[in-house]
Amino acid sequence: MDLFLIKHKLQHDFPLVRETTLPHPQRAAVMVLLYPKPKKTHVLMTRRAMHLKYHAGEVSFPGGVFEEQDDDLLATALRETEEELAIQVESEDVLGQLPVVKTRLGFEITPFVSVLPSAPKYEPAENEVGEVLEMPFTSLLSTQQRDVGSKPEGVMYWFQHHRIWGASAKILNQISHLSSY
Repeated sequence: MDLFLIKHKLQHDFPLVRETTLPHPQRAAVMVLLYPKPKKTHVLMTRRAMHLKYHAGEVSFPGGVFEEQDDDLLATALRETEEELAIQVESEDVLGQLPVVKTRLGFEITPFVSVLPSAPKYEPAENEVGEVLEMPFTSLLSTQQRDVGSKPEGVMYWFQHHRIWGASAKILNQISHLSSY
């Protein structure tokens, strides 16, 4: 997976748009972190802690619901990435904003994509994160399958024994299209 090509397509086809966001209980943002790690592009995701009320044990990108303290959805994604993983992503390292992903429960998730120069150092928040997953991106994408259990039928991916489905799989699918013309 060519990070240069991904950067180019993000900046030209999915530019970052910062606009004031009005509070809404179902508006959320996530941060997709891509980076090189021994000659392969990796993506960082988390398995949510098992004790959480919502989406316990699911694999997701760092992120969460927009809060009044956030100026916009990018601020939400940056804040949540720092809260969950103690990773401070600089806004200039966020190169693009993918189309909103809607969930079956009515959430609207805005994915932001950051291409980092190297693997980030992280410290997961034990109250939110059960496991940090650093996945070789091309290998992950090669596991794509139809998710016949979802309505409407979507896609899912596998990393080791972890099933990635729903909104996270939709976002991975969006990113997979960035690496080709």
